Amino acid sequence: MTIAFGCRKSESGAVAIIVGLSLPVLIGFAGLALDLGRLFVTKTELQNAADACALAAANELVCDPTITTCPREFLQNAQSAGIYVAGRNKKDFQGSNVSIVPSDIKFFTALAPNSSYLPAGTADTKSRFAMCTASATGLIPYLMGALGFGPQAVSAQGVATRAPAQSSCNSAPVGICAKPSSSGPNYGYSVGEWITSSFTGAANNNDTELTGGFRWVDYTANAGGTNEVRNQLLGNDEVCGIRVGNNVTEQGVKQGAKSAWNTRFGFYPNGNNAETVTTAPPDKTGYSYPSKSPGTVIAIGSSAYADYVAKQATNKPFIDAEYDAGNISGSQITQEQHLQYGAERRLVASPIISCDQAPAPVTILAMACVLMLNPMASGPEDKIYLEWRGLAKDSNACRSAGVVGGVSGPRVPTLVQ
Repeated sequence: MTIAFGCRKSESGAVAIIVGLSLPVLIGFAGLALDLGRLFVTKTELQNAADACALAAANELVCDPTITTCPREFLQNAQSAGIYVAGRNKKDFQGSNVSIVPSDIKFFTALAPNSSYLPAGTADTKSRFAMCTASATGLIPYLMGALGFGPQAVSAQGVATRAPAQSSCNSAPVGICAKPSSSGPNYGYSVGEWITSSFTGAANNNDTELTGGFRWVDYTANAGGTNEVRNQLLGNDEVCGIRVGNNVTEQGVKQGAKSAWNTRFGFYPNGNNAETVTTAPPDKTGYSYPSKSPGTVIAIGSSAYADYVAKQATNKPFIDAEYDAGNISGSQITQEQHLQYGAERRLVASPIISCDQAPAPVTILAMACVLMLNPMASGPEDKIYLEWRGLAKDSNACRSAGVVGGVSGPRVPTLVQ
């Protein structure tokens, strides 16, 4: 009997073949997880940048189109603010700065589809919504490239506007006096009305108090500091968490309020004072009211808002020959310096209080929007003026920082998309 033995075939190469066939799949899964994770992280980073850009841009949309034609400079300022803030963010695992160009920032008058938004050069100057797009292109896949995938792109968009706040930060340490026996939601005032206060106190202009339609108010919790009001006027001691219904623990002013107030108009004390355009920024314009010829004539009691907006757009400095009041002490800055260092410093959100309420504390009744009209002159009895621009919750002119979601606070930037 003959037994035949078959030859056993070798299988030593089967594993290599299986591995070779499955390797692209394994690389694909690994690449999918790694590269998609990278795109997701980059998308999140870009979303942060787009949101920050939109918030910064929306916060510059402070012209009130119901009163005057808003200059295009407001949109351009918003565009610049968005570019600057977005550039402080990073992308691609924080490896490089986010870059947003002017065409990435667009505006519209209402919350609308993305296609409705237009760049600053062509958008309606009454726009109230800002949209920013942050993009990253040319992202080379780590592993998916081995499977033929080319550079990837990812983008994010954010839309913001301004809405009333729950609580806010003080723009200036003043409180508007509700008119005695006033009724209605505006506490006796009408839009465009001038509010007047006069100095009392020492003639050396250091220790002064105000009497009239508004008062100095120290909003710090501890109260009593000799320089708190002055520092708040300079912008060095911001107080936040101010709410309607809160109590004001101290009224009055301490040292150097006049010189601090005047920095907002582009005047800085002579001598060894620390105030400079960098430590105490001015407004974008120092032009003051009441005005007289040969310039625009705005008499006491005539709304200066529209003219102020036009002067702010061109960074007009204080012009003594057109200012119908006394002498202002200190060194005056130039138009170029208002442009370079100026901010929104004369349209301020101020609490409304009952000035005849005694003893302290007094209660914040509401928040108003007012325009600071003139610097403080040398004489102790000279008048200073504010213009009532309405309740802060309703006014497009005033802005603040704070927690959004209220019904009575000044408008603060908030994301809506």
